[in-house]
Amino acid sequence: MERSTAAVLGLGLIGGSLAFRLRNKGYRVIGYDISEERTQTAFHLGAISEGRSSPAEAARDSDIVFIAAPVGAIVPIIEDIIPHTRPGAIVTDVGSVKRPIMEKVEALRPPFTFIGGHPMAGSEQGGIEAADPNLFENAVYVLTPMGEDAAKEESFRQLAGLIESDLGATVMAMEAKVHDEVVAAVSHLPHIVAAALVHALGRTAERTPAALALAAGGFRDTTRIASGLPDLWADICLHNRAPVLRTIAFMQDALEKVQEALLTQDVEGLQEFFAFARDLRAEVPAAQKGLLPPLFDVFVPVPDMPGAISAVTSLLASAELNVKDISIVRQREGEVGALRIGLADGHSRDRALEILQMGGYKAYRR
Repeated sequence: MERSTAAVLGLGLIGGSLAFRLRNKGYRVIGYDISEERTQTAFHLGAISEGRSSPAEAARDSDIVFIAAPVGAIVPIIEDIIPHTRPGAIVTDVGSVKRPIMEKVEALRPPFTFIGGHPMAGSEQGGIEAADPNLFENAVYVLTPMGEDAAKEESFRQLAGLIESDLGATVMAMEAKVHDEVVAAVSHLPHIVAAALVHALGRTAERTPAALALAAGGFRDTTRIASGLPDLWADICLHNRAPVLRTIAFMQDALEKVQEALLTQDVEGLQEFFAFARDLRAEVPAAQKGLLPPLFDVFVPVPDMPGAISAVTSLLASAELNVKDISIVRQREGEVGALRIGLADGHSRDRALEILQMGGYKAYRR
């Protein structure tokens, strides 16, 4: 797509990352957010070329409009910008639920081309401060087109080209209904389950407070997505209610099988349950980004003394390595704890290992 003017309506993690990336690629980026303070922050950070005080003002001069708002706010924004958007413009959204949006927009019959979108990338962090221009690199970006006439097909081609060439993502066309069924299983249910696991831990901790101290390492990794924004995930689950309820039923079936096997002491049944999960998980692509990018971990034994952690992080910072996550996964008072450092990719992890080992640390990976 020819470098032009893009509007980004909503300047949180996804919108901010889009704005940064498009600005870096030479677009004039006009930004809007319901929070005027966030719009100003995006401008001062360099994510947008200029800000506007309403969605209509931001969309008026734009060739392409990205709506990066909560699912429930997307259709009202489209209704707001319809009288002000160029007929030849392309309007798309980034909502993680597609069917209700597509059906409502189709009924509005806007003069511009609307194409539903959902970048399968994200973070447990939110806000413009967490925005990353490389967030969409190697991620799957789902598009749900509306209609099949020549003009809409050309708009789809242009948008898909922008996403692949300028954002670095891989476009996958999908029907809205199919998309919602899939993301209910691979995104929405995992968030619910992660939150449920933390709830279960809370119940255990009521009786045994030491449970929280032991919930490090694997538990923290498994429940990382439970750190997502509560209002955002409530909005998503409610707008994709029927598919989410179906996946919850699938989850309940699986848990009931485990429960029955435990009650009857069915060793073979338990082995089959875990074997099926292991084998099916092996078929999930490992190198492809999902809604929450994986972290590549380095473990560093450090003494329990002031300055030990900062010495490690300073060493990595001097090599310009960006630490995405850090935690102590094992610690014994007065002895040695294992510092877990999460990095963005395998190259950064390997470089961190090399630097730490050269610095005298017994760093390792799992």
